[in-house]
Amino acid sequence: MKKEMRFASLVLMVMVFTLLVSGISFAQTEDRYGGTLNTAFQMSVAHLDSDNSTDSLITAMMNHVYEGLFEFDENLNLTPHLAEDYEIKADGLIYEVKLRENVKMHNGQIMNADDVIASFRRWLELNNGGQLVKPYFDKVEKIDEFNLRFKFKEVYAPFLNILASPVSNQKFVVRAEEIVEEFGSDVIDRHVGTGPYKYEEWVPDQKLVLTRFEDYSPSPREASFFAGKRTAYLDKIVFNFIPDAQVRVSGVQTGQFQFAEEVPRDQYPIFKMDNNIENVIIYPDRMSMLIFNNSAAPFDNKYGRQALVYALDFEELGYGMIGDPRFWRLESALHEEGNPWHVEDAGAGIYGVYDPEKAKELLEKSGYDGQPLVILSGQDNQMERQGAIAIKDQLEKIGIEVELKLFDRPTVVEKRAKKEGWHMHLSPFIKVVTDPQIHQGWTGTNKWISNWDSQESRAMDQVFKEMLKEVDQEKRYQIMEKMQSELWDSVPYFNILDYSRLHIRRSELKNFKSGWQPFFWNTYLE
Repeated sequence: MKKEMRFASLVLMVMVFTLLVSGISFAQTEDRYGGTLNTAFQMSVAHLDSDNSTDSLITAMMNHVYEGLFEFDENLNLTPHLAEDYEIKADGLIYEVKLRENVKMHNGQIMNADDVIASFRRWLELNNGGQLVKPYFDKVEKIDEFNLRFKFKEVYAPFLNILASPVSNQKFVVRAEEIVEEFGSDVIDRHVGTGPYKYEEWVPDQKLVLTRFEDYSPSPREASFFAGKRTAYLDKIVFNFIPDAQVRVSGVQTGQFQFAEEVPRDQYPIFKMDNNIENVIIYPDRMSMLIFNNSAAPFDNKYGRQALVYALDFEELGYGMIGDPRFWRLESALHEEGNPWHVEDAGAGIYGVYDPEKAKELLEKSGYDGQPLVILSGQDNQMERQGAIAIKDQLEKIGIEVELKLFDRPTVVEKRAKKEGWHMHLSPFIKVVTDPQIHQGWTGTNKWISNWDSQESRAMDQVFKEMLKEVDQEKRYQIMEKMQSELWDSVPYFNILDYSRLHIRRSELKNFKSGWQPFFWNTYLE
């Protein structure tokens, strides 16, 4: 009897202790709720409609308001998000998607197949990702309130990856059907989604204000970057647009802002000594891409383009355009190490092989007549400005005359679209790409800005056609290896190096996960 009493007492003590610990844990979690997060971003945006813009900041901010059927986790695994499950049928011609039920939208209604279909049809017509899919797509059908079917005329292997693509103006998000019907193809200025925060106020050139959505329906999956559970701890998020970098810095130093993007990298040691500030180095982040005007001599043939690879000392360029080696690394592949599409030996034998004499031989083989080569680059971005100056200096050392043309971003975009007036253009590209098919939008015959129309460009078109139909991951990777090999042979553009931006945050901003697009669900203020 005494043994039974001692055992019962022990069980009671364990229960009390468990409840006590649970109570403390619950209280600690409850303490995370509340407060206004003030952030400082470098540039404003023209509007907040991601289907109608390639601006990455729109996507980053509105990821808090809108969500996708699928999202990528920290390991770039495709994960159902607003979708509960999916099935691929008819050898890749049919995708049946089951939606999560009882997901509330910001208008109080339950998200259903009608919202998804309306959003998808708009995405297909306006969004660059939709434009990639559209030629192969047949129709989307409603099976019932929470099930729908996507039908293709031809197999399009990267369909789900394109839907979840983090690249600006590619990702598919679900909007309320009423919003799509109200605005059609016009720019949306009233926003209703399913995200953990809802749209409250937009002051052009000043700020965007989001507030917690109290009826948010989180994913049941474990939180992992964009995928899984999102918790809105903060009462409010304010995205302030502060063009002056030093104002962003001083705002974090004084506590006016809890987060600031793109601050001067040379101030890293100063921030490190401040106990109230945490440095945030983003990687993977950006590529410094040198793009050729492939319609203008001497870069209308591959020998002229190959010559520039051998003419440049990439390591010296890293110090010249970025500086501190903590913020850059030499990388020949389009996809970073750890990305499932990374090709380890990309560019072997040419990338990073500094050989000015070989460069001169190839230039002569290309028929180069000694004309000045024009570098078109941005003057507002450090990598573009400093990189263009460093490239000019290196080429002039081996006897190549160079003319430097620096402009603001809108002027650069306008001029690079033309077939004359420039030979090279230095541009930042987002490093994180979740499917190689995404490169199709700017690689191949007369794509994007490279004016590439030759035997090599048509061979590259064929590579993408092969990848388009192949659904087996291993075989698609083999095609990716072929793509990288041919890119380094024909060199319509190439990555000089990968580099990282520096953000800073106040130490009281907790559980912040760094990424190429900042996000603030699951973060809280201590």
